[in-house]
Amino acid sequence: ICILVTDANNKILKVNRAWDMVLVGAGELGHAIGRYAGFSNRGFRIVMVFDNNPKKVGNKIGEHVVQDIAEMEASIRAARVEIAMLTVPASAAQEATNALVRAGVRAILNYAPITLSVPDNVRVEAIDPILRLQHMTYYL
Repeated sequence: ICILVTDANNKILKVNRAWDMVLVGAGELGHAIGRYAGFSNRGFRIVMVFDNNPKKVGNKIGEHVVQDIAEMEASIRAARVEIAMLTVPASAAQEATNALVRAGVRAILNYAPITLSVPDNVRVEAIDPILRLQHMTYYL
């Protein structure tokens, strides 16, 4: 299957512009995502990184300094960011999600192994590597 990428398709998919995103969670997965260079050439850019661990706050991931999660709501609201990537442990995911929603985030890419509860106007996409691996092994 070949998908033809055109300006019309980009407009329909709303990727004819750059979308700012925040990254919540500065652990190993957060570091990998924060340093990944492939977002910007596809219309997405990480503009802020947050974590609740004082040992991680102030450190750099890529070009971003990790900020305290206590500042997250105000910072996101001020920057009017609508997309977040969540790479926190399952135990912290719902609380972080609640803060993201209060800040105005309307789309969350969730790497935490938990189903998040969000209002109807917020879209959550879950990334579950184990489920994908199980899917692949079915075909082996």
